[in-house]
Amino acid sequence: MSGRLAGYAAEIDRYLRGESGVKREELDDDNSLTGARREAGEFQSMKSYERAGGGARLGQGQAGSPLGGGRNAARSSPGGLGAAGSSMSSRTSKSTAAASSPKAPSAPILVYGATLAGFRPEEEEDDWKRRGGGGGRGAGRASATGRAARVAYQARAVAARAGYAAGAQPAVFKVMPNPPSTREAAARLLNYIGKREDEKGEKHNIEIFDEDGQVLATGGARKAFLETFCETFEPPLENTNFIEVRFDLAVEVTDAALSEALNKAFGAKPFIYAQDGQTVEVYAHTDERAGPLAKVLAGGRENSRSKALDKIEARLSEAMGAAMVVAKAEVTAAVSREPKAKYFLQKFIRTHSQVRHANGEPVPGVKNSTKAAASIYEQWRPQFSGRERRNAYHVLFSARAGTDADAVMAAARAVLEERAPGYKFVLAHHKDTKHVHIHAMVQARSADGERLKFYKPDLVAWRETFAEKARENGIAMVATRRMDHAMTRPFTKEHAGAYSRAQSDPRYRVSARTIERVEAKRQRRLDGQSLVVNGDAIAAAWQKTVTTMRTAGIVGQALTAAESIGNNFLQLRRDRTGEGQPGPAADRGADQSGQKSFLSHPGMRELNALIGDLNMAQTPLEMRRQMARVNQALDNMRETLPPAHQGQFEQYREEVNDKMHDRLARLQFERQQQRRGGAGEPIPERDARGRDLPTRDDPRQPEQPRTGTEQEKVRAKQKDANKQKARQSEEQDRKTQRSNDNDYER
Repeated sequence: MSGRLAGYAAEIDRYLRGESGVKREELDDDNSLTGARREAGEFQSMKSYERAGGGARLGQGQAGSPLGGGRNAARSSPGGLGAAGSSMSSRTSKSTAAASSPKAPSAPILVYGATLAGFRPEEEEDDWKRRGGGGGRGAGRASATGRAARVAYQARAVAARAGYAAGAQPAVFKVMPNPPSTREAAARLLNYIGKREDEKGEKHNIEIFDEDGQVLATGGARKAFLETFCETFEPPLENTNFIEVRFDLAVEVTDAALSEALNKAFGAKPFIYAQDGQTVEVYAHTDERAGPLAKVLAGGRENSRSKALDKIEARLSEAMGAAMVVAKAEVTAAVSREPKAKYFLQKFIRTHSQVRHANGEPVPGVKNSTKAAASIYEQWRPQFSGRERRNAYHVLFSARAGTDADAVMAAARAVLEERAPGYKFVLAHHKDTKHVHIHAMVQARSADGERLKFYKPDLVAWRETFAEKARENGIAMVATRRMDHAMTRPFTKEHAGAYSRAQSDPRYRVSARTIERVEAKRQRRLDGQSLVVNGDAIAAAWQKTVTTMRTAGIVGQALTAAESIGNNFLQLRRDRTGEGQPGPAADRGADQSGQKSFLSHPGMRELNALIGDLNMAQTPLEMRRQMARVNQALDNMRETLPPAHQGQFEQYREEVNDKMHDRLARLQFERQQQRRGGAGEPIPERDARGRDLPTRDDPRQPEQPRTGTEQEKVRAKQKDANKQKARQSEEQDRKTQRSNDNDYER
């Protein structure tokens, strides 16, 4: 291995361990040299293993499977777990010992280390420069940090795919739903983690370990731990969301009928109202999150994809109509903080005459609006249903059946110690499942007041750390992405419960979409939409992995398996898009008529690279800029495509933009949660996916062939839409820069 390659390997290794801001000059220190020697030792160990006859068995059993991997991959992987006490992060002396003994690290771990060491970041840097990266002097430091992060991310992804092709199992880390938020909930979870049923069905205590490695064997010890564990618990948040609604009555109604209709519309929520002719103004408490509603009102409904306001207004109008009062509802304002809620309650009383309570009685003392508002708010306060803070997390580390449970336990403990320092936790091994399951309960808030976050990037980082610690404990494990295998989305606990109930109770109906989601995941089906939209990008990622493996000197069935996976994805991509089975003389990307489709366009390579870089965007602003680059590349392709391919290309473009806007919506939600700070706890991606995100009900019909005039109209319409999106993005950026704490209320 050359000195330059060893230096890059050391730099990547340091980034993998979370040491940001590493400079190139620091590669000469002792730690960097030690890391370089360790990577070189592992590479030589793998070569020695191949010369000893083990190389032919790398990735054994992978190439023959439909996708070169899958359910039986781990059973046929060579070497099993390797030596339980071996560590990939050991010093040079241990690496030298591993080189002389091929049984120390398992083959997938060796393949992972060698591929990581063989990754060439200068190729990525050249590609980045070719696409216009860089900037002025002020942008130099930021761009260098971004390139380093990109290199580290891509290096880990390539090495993980190589390790998977060699037989490593994918890492599984989950944040379970319904976390404990009160002392009683934490006690129930502790009881669940620390008790299991025996053969007779009787529950008994099992070993659970705290953050100090002490066994909590007795009830007294567990009670004492719970006392200290719950010291950082916070009280529930008070719901201070309010809205103002204007009702336009179709006909005049009596006071009694109006009061009855409003009470049916708002249910048990407290409110006051004022009538002026056939217009009724209402100030009411609500369970809706007023912050996003205020943003939509401030930015204009026509500029938002959210339908939350429309749903609220439709629900209120329908409820009024059910009470025999025909009225059109319109939400005019929303506030989400107690000081502003009190202020606008006072303003409502001051600016309206004959303000009434929900029971129709006049509000007394309206001449002193401040005192009247304070009295009403205190009367309402007992009715404010609070939202519980997340005070603890229930997390799960999982490995395949047959994996050394002690090694998984050690890896899980190492992950918690590294990713959650200063947080109390307990963990235990549940032996009554086929897979190895390590359950843990972790504080959401440390003694210093720091909150533990689990946004999507955090989940990725925890899973990568789990795979790293597992390899250090001799387990062949890598952190692959779901897109690497084009697998379907996982189903939630609610999906599984509904599906199970429908199976046992024929009276219970469940949607076909839920059934399909559960069955697709359990049967390990591929995601057809991902294959259509991202099939070429997935295949290109595997081809890049093969190239890196060859550079690292990896041969045998591990390399064959990686090649097979990439080729199979290309074939499945063609099958899904209806391009037919390519013959021996068929060109890549040819359709059934023998003509090349838009997928064979020279610009597809750059477009796939840009689409793959979307996952690197961590802020809405970065995502919008990346979306602009993707749409510019799509525009360039469209102008050079023949008319016969325009229809299929427009459908492809629409699917790509759908995915990009979904990603942007999730980033906007995560940024909003970060701005809230202590006012709201972060939630996992699974829970966040359904909150305040735009819905997409877009049943598409087969597109009919267009004439030349219609194609020109479509192009002009698309350009206008792109300009409108650009203007909206710029306006949103200006608002974001103007204030990070403003809820855009009123």
